Amino acid sequence: MDLADYLRTPAVLRRGAAELSLPVVHIESLDSATVSWCRDWRAEIRMTDLAAGAAAAAVTVGAVDFVLVQLGDGYRPVADRLAMLGVREARFGELFEGGQIEPSLDEHDEFCDSMPMFTVLLILDAIIDDLMPSSQLRPWSVAEVIQTMLPTHSGMVAASALGGAAEPVRRLVSARRLDPDWFDVGLTGIPGHPGFFGRATLFTHLDDAHTALGAVVDEVFTVCP
Repeated sequence: MDLADYLRTPAVLRRGAAELSLPVVHIESLDSATVSWCRDWRAEIRMTDLAAGAAAAAVTVGAVDFVLVQLGDGYRPVADRLAMLGVREARFGELFEGGQIEPSLDEHDEFCDSMPMFTVLLILDAIIDDLMPSSQLRPWSVAEVIQTMLPTHSGMVAASALGGAAEPVRRLVSARRLDPDWFDVGLTGIPGHPGFFGRATLFTHLDDAHTALGAVVDEVFTVCP
């Protein structure tokens, strides 16, 4: 049940507020009818109303949309497949050459360090319901998806420097327009691609960020109808 509908239920209206806590991500594929090596997914952010007791229903307060790409020379060119999925997906095409990460990025000492990358997670968008109070739920949910879906040492995550903005960026981006949550997730600018942030899992930055954001699961958010 989404948050707006939940706040209109008789039980919440009687109490005057919902006390939301214990977030989890529920991940499902949106693209089961097509190729398995490049598929789009959604992770819903679900919370529990502590005031509802044993009758508490899962309340959806946001979502992370992403694509998971399995790399390999035998696959169709990744950029072509992304273009077929849509505009949001197509903008990531410049990060690939054929079925692999583009060579200059793959060989960059401070990014992939020439280590083989087998899985790439592309963050399309991450949203939290406007009815929720300000918090770190958004970066936490992205960090949780990364932790769940990427292998420990052979994966890479990428996201638009401007968050969910759909337009391609091929020049330096003003710091005022950068999505600030990406720093909390542990991402950094992708060398040679100023429109993107990312990180390879072979370093500890993503794990460290996930741990730092972990306190959000114990927070309680009071949301009024």
